[in-house]
Amino acid sequence: MRAARFLLPLVFIVPTPLLADDVFLQGGAKFSGRIVEQTETMISIDMGDGVVGVALSRVDHIVKAPSALDAYDRKAAKLGPKDTEGWRGLGRWAGQEGLGAQSHFAYQKVLVSLPDDPEAREALGFVLFDGRWMAEDESYIAQGYVKYDGEWMTPAEAQLEQESAAAEQARQDAERQARDEETAKLQAEAQAAKAGKQAQWEQSTQNWAVPVYPGGWGYGVNTWPATGAGNHWLQQWPPKPPSEPPKPPSEPPERIEAATP
Repeated sequence: MRAARFLLPLVFIVPTPLLADDVFLQGGAKFSGRIVEQTETMISIDMGDGVVGVALSRVDHIVKAPSALDAYDRKAAKLGPKDTEGWRGLGRWAGQEGLGAQSHFAYQKVLVSLPDDPEAREALGFVLFDGRWMAEDESYIAQGYVKYDGEWMTPAEAQLEQESAAAEQARQDAERQARDEETAKLQAEAQAAKAGKQAQWEQSTQNWAVPVYPGGWGYGVNTWPATGAGNHWLQQWPPKPPSEPPKPPSEPPERIEAATP
C-alpha cells in the first residue's frame, strides 16, 4: 500500500510530484505508468508490477509525463553493484512509490553483499526461523503447519475444518435427498390420481348402448351406470343404420337430467 503523504500548510513548500504517462480510455478509465511500446493497434503500459496491453481503438487520449519508473531508472543508473546502502535506499523508495518489482530488484542487490540483511530479507518475503532465513511457506512447514483450503493451520485445526466441511456436506445431501423423495411422492400421487380417473371413466362407459324400440316412433336411452342418470329421446322408425357405432363423449357428464319423451 502506498504510504500516505501530507503537505505542510505552507505555500512555498511544494514537492515536485512524480508524474506518469496517463492513458485515458473511452468511458473514463485510466492507466498510469510508462508507455513502453506503441503500435498501430496496441499500446503497452509498464505499471511497475507488470505491463498492461490496451487496444489502441479503446484509447481516448494520452498524456505523457515523467513517471516514477523514469526516476527509478535514473537513480539505479547511478549505483554500482556493491553500493549496498544505495540499493537499500532505492528499495525503500521504490516500495513507497508502489513499484513492487523494482523494489524487489533493489533489495536483491543488497543481498549480493549482505546475504542475511534483515531489512532486505523481510522485504523479499523471507522469515527468520530457528536462526535461518527461509521462504514463508517453508517456515510454516518447518513449524508443523499444514495448508488447508489455501490457509496455513495446525493439523488439529485442519482436522476440525475437514470434519465441519464433511458435516455440512452431509446436511446438504440429506436436504437434497428429502426434497427428491418429496418430489417423487407428489409425482406418484399425481400419477395414481390420473390412473384412477381413467379407470373410473373406462368403467362408466362399458355399458354404453343405444337401444331402439319398434312401433313407429322409437324410444332411445343412453345409460350411464356410474351416475344412474339417463338421456331419453325419440327416434324415427325404422331407424337408419349408423355409418359407425356411436361413441361416448370425451368426458362423462357431471349430471344428466332426464327428458320426458
